[in-house]
Amino acid sequence: MSEIYLGKLASSNANWLSVRQTLIAGNVANSSTPGYKSVDVKPFSDALKTQGLSASRTHTKHLVSSTGSSGGVGTTAEESWETYHSGANVSLPQEMIKSGEVSTAYQLNTSVMKSFHRMVVSAFGT
Repeated sequence: MSEIYLGKLASSNANWLSVRQTLIAGNVANSSTPGYKSVDVKPFSDALKTQGLSASRTHTKHLVSSTGSSGGVGTTAEESWETYHSGANVSLPQEMIKSGEVSTAYQLNTSVMKSFHRMVVSAFGT
């Protein structure tokens, strides 16, 4: 039976979400800066590849990840909904939507870890 690296996976996801929220905040803060181009992180699936974590199914109801070397979260230039005469391309509505996505994903991440913790505590006692 192989180990389940749920904690490492959740930690990597939380780190990725933190970096993404920081970049979103930077985009919002620089929305009126002439020539500023918005940035975003690469998808989490790409971050998993650089960290040596890969999702694999051992059973239709199981999700197990394998661990390897640690890696970073990369950023990428982003397509925006609009470009302004100043050359900036930050769309505040688009950034707010992304911020909401980060919030929802973080809530899911913490809910999964809380459920896993409750399961472990009930299985092995306090």
